[in-house]
Amino acid sequence: MVIIQTEPAHIDMTGTVFMVYAERYSKAAVGLLETPKHEVGFDPVPYYLLCQSLELHLKSFVWLEDKIGTKTIKNRYGHDLEKLWTHAKTLRIDRYIRVTDLRNNVISLVAPYYRKRQFNYLDLDMIFDGYKNLKSEKKVIPTLKRLTNQLGKSLKRPILKAS
Repeated sequence: MVIIQTEPAHIDMTGTVFMVYAERYSKAAVGLLETPKHEVGFDPVPYYLLCQSLELHLKSFVWLEDKIGTKTIKNRYGHDLEKLWTHAKTLRIDRYIRVTDLRNNVISLVAPYYRKRQFNYLDLDMIFDGYKNLKSEKKVIPTLKRLTNQLGKSLKRPILKAS
């Protein structure tokens, strides 16, 4: 006679969930950027969507490498792109994408605005300084688009395998 006893199990799907949402934010940004332009001066929404995508891609990578849960990742990094990027580089994210000076510079530029949620709210500092700083750097949007796209493609296999 064989007795099979079932027990509760805990499955951590954190990395997969981060990856799914990261891809959705990236696709939303690309879709928005491909729509006919309206004269609004500066549109912070694509920046926000791409930064959100980058944040979640990096969190899925950290989950994959460090094997830590959602709460730990959220508490440790919050919305700090620079902190996530720096840690991802120490974990050798260069096995999945190239780390370049341009990517380092773009992340350093957008990270403070994103961390303070200045893309989300009407913020006077953003209106007078932030928009001007971001608008003058023409490579921000293309760099974030390429980076999130490449991360989505290169991390998908190991993330799905790990979960």
